[in-house]
Amino acid sequence: MNKTLIGKNNVLFLSNDTSKELELHCGTYIPDIKPIVRDLTKYFLTVFPDKSLLMKDFLPDEYQAKYRPSFDKYNTVLGDNILDAYELLKNEEHVFYKTDTHITLKANYIVYLIFIEKINKLFHLNITPKKIDLQFKECKLFEVQRGIGDLTWPLNLGKQVLTDIKDIFYYTNDFEDFYMTHKIGSNNNIRFLTINLVDETNSLIENNSYAVWDVISKYIFHVTNDNCQNKYKIIIFYDSFLLNILPLYMELFSDIYFSKTIYNENLIKQINPDYVFEFRVERFLL
Repeated sequence: MNKTLIGKNNVLFLSNDTSKELELHCGTYIPDIKPIVRDLTKYFLTVFPDKSLLMKDFLPDEYQAKYRPSFDKYNTVLGDNILDAYELLKNEEHVFYKTDTHITLKANYIVYLIFIEKINKLFHLNITPKKIDLQFKECKLFEVQRGIGDLTWPLNLGKQVLTDIKDIFYYTNDFEDFYMTHKIGSNNNIRFLTINLVDETNSLIENNSYAVWDVISKYIFHVTNDNCQNKYKIIIFYDSFLLNILPLYMELFSDIYFSKTIYNENLIKQINPDYVFEFRVERFLL
């Protein structure tokens, strides 16, 4: 079955997904969710919006997205310790790519700024966000070699035919990309660990590996910044929505573990961080 749903004005959406995103927001699927009560003295969750909710006006007419049962339950439990990126982005242009499931760097940078503002206030931190100059160009997303444009891939599109796959790609020259471009070993301050925190960086160097999807999905990467003034040990749980802005988060603290998983209590016990930050797209609030 096709996983790409063609909406209005050549805006593409994800359908037939295991998380039942469309059904969730249209009210035909009510998940049985019981959020785990975290230690709110050191935990903060940022929720990215689902495309079918934020861009609901571009859905085919038979879809009426307006419900948020998963977010509502998390919001009730976490209170001040949750950031709803939907509210930040709902009036912005170029939040999502038209031809991809993910948000643009422009949208991610807006979230980044408010995330820092929120954790500074909540945890009495003093982090200064990095200023960047955002640029953009019109192109087909596969041309930029960043693993985006996924809703145009034959695997998702099936035999459907698209008349226009041009998109607006946001980028910056103020930091070096990490996802798909970082050569492992080129920076000794970035190490790649197993789920049991065994360092396997050297074997990845021997295989001439880059930080591609298979690598970051399998490994935890550990970043140390000796000159950083924010002397805290942090763990960040993230998903693919954070990929295009990871380098900015890698600079925030002196000792950071990045795990491309949902909240993992066993990993937290192993690392014993000062703070736990999680970034999750709304459809994966399970």
